[in-house]
Amino acid sequence: MVAKKVISFISFLLFGFSAYAEQINFQVQLNDKEIGFHEFNVQDDTINNKAQFDVKLWFIPAYKYRHTATETYKDNCLVSLQSETQDGADFFELSSITDSIYFKIKVNDKEHNHPVCSQTFRYWDITFTEQSLAINPQDGEIFKLSFSADEDEEVKTKTNSFLANKFTLRAVNDQDEKFHIELWYEQTSKRWIKLKSYLKDDNVLTYILND
Repeated sequence: MVAKKVISFISFLLFGFSAYAEQINFQVQLNDKEIGFHEFNVQDDTINNKAQFDVKLWFIPAYKYRHTATETYKDNCLVSLQSETQDGADFFELSSITDSIYFKIKVNDKEHNHPVCSQTFRYWDITFTEQSLAINPQDGEIFKLSFSADEDEEVKTKTNSFLANKFTLRAVNDQDEKFHIELWYEQTSKRWIKLKSYLKDDNVLTYILND
């Protein structure tokens, strides 16, 4: 089912740290059909995130996703992470635990110990393309990241067209590549303007900037 193919990727479209104030809003499409939105509010060391997706098959609701999260950073390291997620029929409640040795996360009844200086998937910050690890803010799992720089491309947003730097991201967990994602950043400002994820069965999830 198309809806289930989207589930594992959606949880990763979350945010991290950047020391400025910015509101970033995306329209989200599955196979060129609009299914919802994803909003990011960056205020210095604190980032708030909200995502809402509804997938229908022949006008029948097939999948529902709701996510809110708040991250707080100090010196580019997570000091607090809180999130609540409805992923289809599954519900997740995540919170961080203060610890001097690890960055600890509790998700429902499961705990994770990660490096004391950790980050999530900081898509909107181009320095994310230099990151080697990232925490999934939905279930607390950590992924190894590898990036490649591709040729610059022209990218159309909702109302504009930009020349953009393009990167390809591969995310690996338990020695298995889970995600193949493409990211675009406006060439001059380095602002994040587009994302595309290639899913199973030739499904494609796309973020288009509402500018």
